Amino acid sequence: WRKVFGDNVGVEYEGNCESFEKGKKIIVSTPFTTAKCLDKAEVMIIDEVHHAFGDARYEEILVNLEPRFLIGFTALLPSYKKYLIDPRLIKLLGQPEYLVYDFKSLTKIDPSFKLPKAIADIFDSEFNNLEDSVYEAFFKGLIKGNKETIKFLELTFYTYGKEAFCESYRRLIGK
Repeated sequence: WRKVFGDNVGVEYEGNCESFEKGKKIIVSTPFTTAKCLDKAEVMIIDEVHHAFGDARYEEILVNLEPRFLIGFTALLPSYKKYLIDPRLIKLLGQPEYLVYDFKSLTKIDPSFKLPKAIADIFDSEFNNLEDSVYEAFFKGLIKGNKETIKFLELTFYTYGKEAFCESYRRLIGK
């Protein structure tokens, strides 16, 4: 950041507010330090944003800072995390737009991009309409029964998929 923006960049961690107090335009910091040092933030860029989805502490900070723009980066955002966005953030910023890039599309954007050598690929497929409605029913608490059993089925569903979910469900009928 300093190579591009020079002295207008500060770095603050562990609750230090010096760069904020000096009026730096770009400050690399944790959301928690930012919230301690600022009342409002114009733009926030969050790395490893998957940690913010469904975490009340992050969400409260983001809502209170009222950024006009929020950009998040992550190498992996499990499908179920898309449903964990605080409705106050959607009201403040609008519906999020998810941009997904695979290695092939990165090569088209930048021909000098070199594909990594990988031992295994992990694919995260989107839910179909039925799967989406089942997950939404879990998330909204519309499925009744023993709490531990329901939580087990929910975790099985979004972690291992519909086949594992159906197999577990068949075994648990009557419980």
